[in-house]
Amino acid sequence: MINQLKQNTLGIILIGFFIISCGGNEGGKSESAKQILDETPPLNVCHSEIGIVKMNADGETYGKTTELTELKKMLKKGDCDVIEIVYELKGTYGENIGKKLVFNKKTKKLDDISTENNVIESYDNVSEEALNAFLKKGEKLLWVLPDYTKGKYDFNNREMTNKAVGNAPKQSAFDGSVLAVEKYIKANSKDPNSIEYVEWTKVTPSDEFWAVRCKFRGKNSFGALVLQNQWFYIQNEAVVKVGPNLETLQ
Repeated sequence: MINQLKQNTLGIILIGFFIISCGGNEGGKSESAKQILDETPPLNVCHSEIGIVKMNADGETYGKTTELTELKKMLKKGDCDVIEIVYELKGTYGENIGKKLVFNKKTKKLDDISTENNVIESYDNVSEEALNAFLKKGEKLLWVLPDYTKGKYDFNNREMTNKAVGNAPKQSAFDGSVLAVEKYIKANSKDPNSIEYVEWTKVTPSDEFWAVRCKFRGKNSFGALVLQNQWFYIQNEAVVKVGPNLETLQ
């Protein structure tokens, strides 16, 4: 009986010691984690506003200062963890579009943002080296950035709803093409046989429309191939509205 009491008492003491030890270690871990967080320096965000930037019929920005020339300049600073460039895009016609280009060196992500409707076109796996190579080559269009990064392109529009008129247009599982858009482009081009489709985004609802972006080439009035990159807005399997610059395919 006495031996049994001793064994029970010893067990209680050992359990108490184990709990105290674990509690002490957990507290030590919390303190250590807190210290690491306290010592982590905040990201250095470099912000630049460059005003109005013009865009030509091929979708390229031009002039002494563009979002890409500013990005190239800010990359040379070296002390920016995040580069944020704000500007207004002046298209061929219509009102200016609020834009923001954000490059995060830590996450290796570049976001091309339309600030008015929060449309975000994202590129991942973008290292400084790859971005510098892209800019040094004199590239004018972000669409070719994945060729330098071997990363992915993603489209996100937080304002999108499910109020689109009609059923979603069918999209080819093979190449992403949308028949309604192909018909529209060929009907409005100078040389339908010259049309070459380069890239399609996923069809997504946008207010009362179904929207898809298509990048394609076609001959203009002078017989030269022109690269286009446009949004097409569809209702009831028919294109009812497009972005600017389709007229360059005349």
